[in-house]
Amino acid sequence: MEIMEEQQNFLYEYTKFCLEQAQHGVDTLGTKLAGVMEISALLLLGLRVTSTFQIYVKPEQENLYFIYLSLKLSACVSLAIAIAFAVLGLYPRKVATTGLSPEVLMQKDGSLQVAITTTWMKQIEDLQAYKTERTAFLRKAMISLALGIAIASLATADAFMMAVSIGQ
Repeated sequence: MEIMEEQQNFLYEYTKFCLEQAQHGVDTLGTKLAGVMEISALLLLGLRVTSTFQIYVKPEQENLYFIYLSLKLSACVSLAIAIAFAVLGLYPRKVATTGLSPEVLMQKDGSLQVAITTTWMKQIEDLQAYKTERTAFLRKAMISLALGIAIASLATADAFMMAVSIGQ
């Protein structure tokens, strides 16, 4: 009987540890999603669809200027998509109703540890599924952010080329 109790205690402690780890993983992904959202929002605010040096564009550079505007607009769209993915990843999930109420626990005839451990196992499964969903949104948000940064860099290079050619 004592061996069975030790196994139950071990399983209870191990399940508690796994539940804490799963919750920590979900929380960490939330922090990363918030970071991607913040960076994207700051970059989006920093980008302007129009340029202040439009008045300096020579008629022969109009095509280059429209490419520049297109790149900036594309970067803004990409950053907005990154924000959307981050928001979707942070969207609250439905809470699983697998918890045992204190009233149910008081009525249990068997071991409370077994009942709690079984409940925690279900919660771990739910958290792992939620973590998988959040991970997919994080990947998509990061790809969109990277794409937005790359396009914004091209737009900046385009603007630099126009500015250099104005001086000539």
